[in-house]
Amino acid sequence: MKKGEKWVIKAGSSLVSGQQDGINHNFLKNLAEQVNFLKKEGQEVIIISSGAIAKGMSELGIKQRPQSLAVLQACAAVGQRGISEIYQEIFTFFGHTTGQVLISHDDIANRKRYLNAKNTIESLLELSVIPIVNENDCVAIEEISYGDNDRLGAALAGLIRADKFIMLTDQEGILSDDPNHNSGAYLLAEINIDDRKIDLSQQMSSASGALGRGGMKTKLEAAKMALNSGAETWVASGLDDDTLLRIYRSEKVGTKISSNKSTLQSRKLWIASFGSVAGSAVIDNGASQALIEKGKSLLPVGILEIEGSFKRGDLIQCKDVDGNEIARGLSNFSSGELEKIKGINTEEIRNILGHLSEEEVIHRNNLVLS
Repeated sequence: MKKGEKWVIKAGSSLVSGQQDGINHNFLKNLAEQVNFLKKEGQEVIIISSGAIAKGMSELGIKQRPQSLAVLQACAAVGQRGISEIYQEIFTFFGHTTGQVLISHDDIANRKRYLNAKNTIESLLELSVIPIVNENDCVAIEEISYGDNDRLGAALAGLIRADKFIMLTDQEGILSDDPNHNSGAYLLAEINIDDRKIDLSQQMSSASGALGRGGMKTKLEAAKMALNSGAETWVASGLDDDTLLRIYRSEKVGTKISSNKSTLQSRKLWIASFGSVAGSAVIDNGASQALIEKGKSLLPVGILEIEGSFKRGDLIQCKDVDGNEIARGLSNFSSGELEKIKGINTEEIRNILGHLSEEEVIHRNNLVLS
């Protein structure tokens, strides 16, 4: 094991939440013991912690998860304070300092704020502080929230180029079927997410728990995002007291997820996984082939339709004639400009727009295949 590797560890609501004041203290103490071991071995650790809403529900005497977004946000506001205090109390015993970091999807989707978050977290690590990160539920709304800390964890794994991303859950890992309906479900020890021979339809339709908002579907989606950044990725049990230690010792544990695709550069990683799409360009078969098979840039001549309203520099999708996303990238033109020049040869653009700042709608350096 290399010294100074970066670990992003996500602890789900089913683990963090408990009967005693809304928190499972035994789990958090065990997590802290394992993290303390990793820190002594020279590893850097970030914890993505769910449980703020559950903690707030407990303090406010609310028994069932509220349906009202405003009440959920109120629970989160109360719970985030309590969660932060508990983490610091537990880690103080081991001589570590923690720092609370609240992030929303909007922070990740905005390139400038994405880089600011990166600088903050890396500064905390340089100061030997353990960042305790949660989605900022008290201000997030349904349309902009990640909906589950799995994807937030994957975003942070990409943000700091983590070496390891571990999603701890109340299951052994990813199972062959829903154990609540199939007693014969078995652990999938390894999954290549790009292997089309593997049928993951059952996992992609799995439901979330009572207190959490994600299921195995979000874990697989998060795994794909983390793998794009080069992080080794696991879904494993947080109920065992040595899961992280076993991963450190390179032992088999839980489900290890891999990919055939190469690691994306920082800019393309943000484009592929984290940026907020502002609109779409529907392109013809020739343009689709040029992007997929020849690694070309997208030119106006290949565009059939424009969907949505966006500005120059915004992130847009490229869709084929059947409506499937085949790529996404940063547009050199606004939607209004593209409406005027779609289907037009490059040499005609200047006459139509009165200028020609760029020949490509999306340059291949700013484009990622889906």
